[in-house]
Order: sequence, then structure tokens, then C-alpha cells
Amino acid sequence: MGLMDRIRQWGSKNGAHDAAPSVRSPLELELIERMQDAIGDPLRQEAPIRLRMSFTGEVQGVGFRWNSTAIARELDITGWVCNLDDGSVLMEAQGTPRQLIQLFDRVHAYYQRFRNRIWLESADGLSTVSDEGKFEARYEPGIDL
Repeated sequence: MGLMDRIRQWGSKNGAHDAAPSVRSPLELELIERMQDAIGDPLRQEAPIRLRMSFTGEVQGVGFRWNSTAIARELDITGWVCNLDDGSVLMEAQGTPRQLIQLFDRVHAYYQRFRNRIWLESADGLSTVSDEGKFEARYEPGIDL
């Protein structure tokens, strides 16, 4: 089901806009918990971290790259996001633990109203990139748009 079908379905429920609760993968919940621990540590709370993440679910054909890019830029997160041929989305995001938690929260909040399932399949820590200027949507992991 595409984005427009979801909008039609959502609007046709006689005004009932009770979106399903946001469901998160166990990996995402564990990652958020670890980042929350870092927020409580004065030595780690402002230190940038970089994650390479793979998302599955309804993440292609729904504006996921563009919405993630807009949210990340608002939060001053750097990195990139791209669609993969298998239907998943790959993202590298760099920011403080608080910024990355906000990214997860805002992406889920946006797609919850359409009842899209956004599932974090994998997350690997990477070395930070010091000269990266902004967050970008890409066609391929190594190619800028």
C-alpha cells in the first residue's frame, strides 16, 4: 500500500484518527536506552556518535528519505540516507545521543499517523566524520544527490 492509499484509508475512518501505537524494534529500544545512559554522563552527553543503520518495513515509496533528511537537518545531525534494492533503507547519522533519540522519535511520530511500520534491523557504531557538512538523501551509499 502506497502513501496516498494510506492517506485515503486514514481519512476514511469517519474522522477517527487513532493511529496504531508506534512499535519499535528491540534493537531500537536497546539503542535508545544506551543513548539515554550517555545523556546522563557529562563526559558522553555532548560527544557525537555515528551510527550506520538499516531500516525495513514501509520505508520506500513513502518519502522516508526526504522526511528523515528534513528532520535530521532540523536537529543539526549530519550523515546520509538512501534506498537499497532489497526494499530497505540505509542511513548513517551523526549527532549527540539526544539528537539521535529525537531523530528516532520524530520519524516514528511522522509515520505513525499513516500506520507505517519502521523497523530498525541493524545499527553499527562508526568513527565520526569531522568534515561532514549536512545530512543528505542519496541514490547510493557513496553517491551524493
